[in-house]
Amino acid sequence: MGIAEKLKAWMQLVRIGNSLSIGLASIVGYWVGGGHSIRDALLLFLSSMLIGAAGNVINDYFDRDIDAVNKPWRPIPSGRISPRAALIGFAVMTALGLGIAALLPIQCLVVAAIAAVMLTLYSYKFKKMLLIGNNVVALMSATNLVYGGLAAPKPITSLFPAIYAYLLILGREFMKALEDVEGDSKHGVRTLATVFGPRAAYVASLIVLGILIAISPLPYVLMHFNALYIVLATLGTDLTLAIALFTARDLTPQSAWKATRVMKLSFVFGLLAFLLGAPSISLS
Repeated sequence: MGIAEKLKAWMQLVRIGNSLSIGLASIVGYWVGGGHSIRDALLLFLSSMLIGAAGNVINDYFDRDIDAVNKPWRPIPSGRISPRAALIGFAVMTALGLGIAALLPIQCLVVAAIAAVMLTLYSYKFKKMLLIGNNVVALMSATNLVYGGLAAPKPITSLFPAIYAYLLILGREFMKALEDVEGDSKHGVRTLATVFGPRAAYVASLIVLGILIAISPLPYVLMHFNALYIVLATLGTDLTLAIALFTARDLTPQSAWKATRVMKLSFVFGLLAFLLGAPSISLS
């Protein structure tokens, strides 16, 4: 395998788009919390991106047998990256992420270390536990925003976008249960789809995402966010969530796969809504 092919495989393994979104989330939490240091924003971005990427790698390592059924094209089951190489990559990225977090306030390092442990435990154990695995993933996604907020003057304000992130990722996790139902069933992973059936997973996703859509105007109404927030939250996040739910209505794994891809856009639009819609602060 050539260098370009190897690099592409690693980009797929770390889910580069997802990892970049994790880094962006920490900056959003920092910005909403009143942070204004470019240095701190960069450190937050790099540390959270690396720890998130490491979490994606260890998830694929533990899921390699399930992915052989659900997603045989993934880097490990396809043989493009060995399990041993994945473990080494996980260790290196985690160490680098924690090392960079150590340059931030101590509370950020503590949260980063807890997140690294929880992501590993999720892949090893929690993922197979009904509802617990879904909530761990959603909480870790919300923690990215709190992590950034902890380096800012007003960390409490990062809780608002964190709640949004929690709901969006929890709804997406329920939808992913539809996508992965075949492999999860064969390997004893307890999800709403494998325990109660695909419709239960879809309805749970519909309820959670419906709540998110319903409360999306609140930052504009209560926190003095600008009109750009409303545009991005409504035409970006809310609309793409509605499209995703409509796409997955037939409850097939193929439709759920398309829906969860659309939800990635929802998350990015949500981050941009908070980043660009927040009261302006000058970076320095």
